[in-house]
Amino acid sequence: MSELFPAGPTFSNNTRKGRYGVAYFQNVCAQFGVGFDPTSPDEDVLAIDGTVQFAELPVRIQIKCTKKRFNSNHQLTWPIDNQWKRKWEQNFGPAYFVVVQVPNDTPERWIGYEGKESTLLHATAYWTRIETANIGSSIAVNRSSRLTSKTLALWNQDLVNSFSTGGAQ
Repeated sequence: MSELFPAGPTFSNNTRKGRYGVAYFQNVCAQFGVGFDPTSPDEDVLAIDGTVQFAELPVRIQIKCTKKRFNSNHQLTWPIDNQWKRKWEQNFGPAYFVVVQVPNDTPERWIGYEGKESTLLHATAYWTRIETANIGSSIAVNRSSRLTSKTLALWNQDLVNSFSTGGAQ
């Protein structure tokens, strides 16, 4: 490489985290067997980062990626902008808030290439259903609400239930 054109990242660490969080979530969707359509960064006008493509209808997802840790109540909280809440109130079906937790602000440590036959993602994710009536200035995810491919089966059932007689449970 020439000194005129140094090699290196073009994303800020915040942009890296945002992209990593979406990519992590896409991997969980792939494991479950459904598509995830991310919202183009310039089109994030609904405070939604993308939609899970269930057979019945898509479900909206907001994803955040952070190094923040759980508090003593086993919750991780995220501040909510009032505009987000107004936009989320327009959802007809269920929508979910996902937090992807990375170990630190060093992107090189988010993926491990130690083994010859495996690659390790050094992250975990947690979720909560977006319930605008219960949201104040922040939204909380519980440590017990770990995001796995089985979570998507729960969300799919929640979607079906929300449009059946009696609404969501």
